Amino acid sequence: MGYRKNPLSLIELRCLAKQRLLGHGPDVTTALALPEVQRLFEELEIHQIELELQNEYLNTARAQLEVALNQSGELYDFSPVSILSLDQTGIITKLNLAGANLLEGARARLLGNRFELYVADADVAVLNALLAQATASGDVQGGEIALARKGPLTTFVQVQIAQLPEELGWQLILLDITEHRQNEAHLRVSEERWQLALEAAGDGVWDWNVQTGDMLFSKRFEQLFGFEENEYGHHLENWLARLHPDDKQRVMGDSQAYLDGKSDRLFNEHREQCKNGSWKWVFCRGAIVSRTAEGKPLRMVGTHVDITNKKQTEEALLSSVRFQQTVFDSLSAQIAVLDRHGTVIQTNAAWWKYAIDNELAETPSFGGSNYLEILDCLTAQDQETVLAASAGIASVASGEVSDFQLPHPFYTPLDKRWFTMKVTPVHDVEERVVVSHEDVTRLKAAELASLTLANIDALTGALSRRNFLNLAEQELARAARYELPLMVLMLDLDHFKHINDHHGHAAGDVVLQAFVKTVAGVLRESDLIGRIGGEEFAVLLPSTTLEGGRSLAQRIIESVRTSPVEVNGALLSFTVSIGAGCLSSETSFANLLGLADVALYKAKNGGRDRLEVGLA
Repeated sequence: MGYRKNPLSLIELRCLAKQRLLGHGPDVTTALALPEVQRLFEELEIHQIELELQNEYLNTARAQLEVALNQSGELYDFSPVSILSLDQTGIITKLNLAGANLLEGARARLLGNRFELYVADADVAVLNALLAQATASGDVQGGEIALARKGPLTTFVQVQIAQLPEELGWQLILLDITEHRQNEAHLRVSEERWQLALEAAGDGVWDWNVQTGDMLFSKRFEQLFGFEENEYGHHLENWLARLHPDDKQRVMGDSQAYLDGKSDRLFNEHREQCKNGSWKWVFCRGAIVSRTAEGKPLRMVGTHVDITNKKQTEEALLSSVRFQQTVFDSLSAQIAVLDRHGTVIQTNAAWWKYAIDNELAETPSFGGSNYLEILDCLTAQDQETVLAASAGIASVASGEVSDFQLPHPFYTPLDKRWFTMKVTPVHDVEERVVVSHEDVTRLKAAELASLTLANIDALTGALSRRNFLNLAEQELARAARYELPLMVLMLDLDHFKHINDHHGHAAGDVVLQAFVKTVAGVLRESDLIGRIGGEEFAVLLPSTTLEGGRSLAQRIIESVRTSPVEVNGALLSFTVSIGAGCLSSETSFANLLGLADVALYKAKNGGRDRLEVGLA
C-alpha cells in the first residue's frame, strides 16, 4: 500500500504557491490584487493545517500498522489467548497453541474436527446462534459458553466471533474467566485508546494560536451552530462571546489551568449560543500541539461534539427522579426502596422525619444499611417480627408472591407506636422492592380499647378471668418459644369477708377498686392483672426473672399495706397475701397458676400479708 507524500514545511508550500502563481497568467510581473493575495495566503494556511493533521495521522497509522504486522505472526502462535478459525461448516481450520491447550488436544488432531464437538451440549445452540449473528450483522459477536470436558469440572469461556472475509468462515477468540479478569487492566487501556480516538473525531474542529488569539474553525464546526462558512469569526473573542454566561468562567478556568500545566488535559461540557439565539451543549476537548522555544503553549487543536440530546435526556431523567421523589415525599407512610440484598437505597421524607424525631438519623443501623437491621432496631429485637418480615421480603423478591404484608402490626417501644408493614416488588432487572410502614397507632389503640372494654371486670377494671387466661396462655407460648423468663402472682385480700360483714358490700367494692388501682400503679405497662374471682386476682409478669418477680410482689404488698381506703369518713386499712410461680417446665398456664395458688395458701397459713414462692 502506497502513501502520498505531503509537503512537510512552509518552504515547500511556498514553492508550490510560487509555481501556481507562475501558471496564473502569461504576465508574471502583473501584481495580484490584495484580496486575491489574502485569499491565497488563507488557503495556504488552511492547507498547511490540513496537511499537517493528515500527515500526522498517516504517519501514526503507518507506524502502528508496521508494528502490528511484525508482531502478528508471533502473537498468533504464542499468544496466551486461544484463537481458532472455522470454515463455513464449523470445522477447525486453524488454531494456535493456546487454543489447542484449551481444547485439551494436539493441534494436528484437532484440525479438521467440528468445533461444536468441544462445546457442552447445552451450549451448542448458543454457539450456533452467535455464528449466525456474526454472519448476518458483519459485526463481532460475543457471549459465554461451556466447553465439554473429560473430567467432572466445567470450563466456561468467553467467546468473540468475527466473520472471515468473503464469508470463508469465522475466527474465534476464547478466554476463560480467570484470564479475562487478569487482562482487564490491559483491555481497559485499549478501550480508553479507542474512546480517545472516537472523541478526537468530533463534529467540529478548532485551531487556536495561543499567542495571537487567532482561531480557525472547520466548516463542520460552524455548521454545528448554524453559521455559514467563514461566518463564525476568526478570533478567540468570537468564541468567548458565544459561551453561556453560567459556563464562561468555568470554561476559561479549565483552559487556563491546562495552559499553566495544572491539569494534564483539557475537556469540559458547556453551552454555546447558535446563530438563531438558541443554546447547544457541546463536549470540548483540546491539546497543545506546539510550543515556543521557551516551552510556552503556541498552538492548540481541539474538537467540539454536540451532546445536546444527551443533556436533554439527562435532564429528563433528573426531572423524572425529582418527580418520583416528590411523590414519595408527599406520602404519609414511611417508604424505603431496597436492593436485592435488602439494603436501603432510597427513602422518603416521612422515613427520615421518623428517624430524626426519634434521634435515629445518626444511628449506623438506620442510615442506609440492611433493612432487617433497621427493623430489629425499631422493634427492640422482636425476632418474631423480624423473621416474618425477612421471609416476606424474600418471597416477594423471588416472585413467589405478588406482595406481602405482616399479618399483625409491629410495635416500636421507643415511641410506643404501631405500624403495618407492606412489601411490593418494583419488577425491574435490579430486583428491587418497596417497603412501607403505615402508622396505625390510633387504630390499634381503638382496637385495644375496644378489646379491653369487652374483656374487663366491670367493678375493678382488671381483666376478666377468661380474657386474662387467654392472654396468659399466649404469653406463655411466646416465652417458651424464645426461652424468655415469666412470672405469675396469685393475690388474695386478707380478711375480706370481715370487711363485707362489718362495713357492708359497698365498702367491700370500694376496697376492691382501690386495691386494683394500687396494684396497677406498681405494675409495668407490659404486665397484666386479672380478677380470678371474688377477692382473688392474678398478675402476669412477662420477661421477668424469679428475683425480679419477687421484688415486684414485695412492692405490691408494701403499697397495699400503706394505702388505706376512706369508707364512710373513716380510713380502712387492708393487706394482701401473694403466691408466686416461676416458669420452668410447665406446658400450660393452668399448671403455672396452680403452682402460684399453692404458694398463696402457704402465705395465708403463714400469717398473711406476705409472699411465698412456689417451686415446681
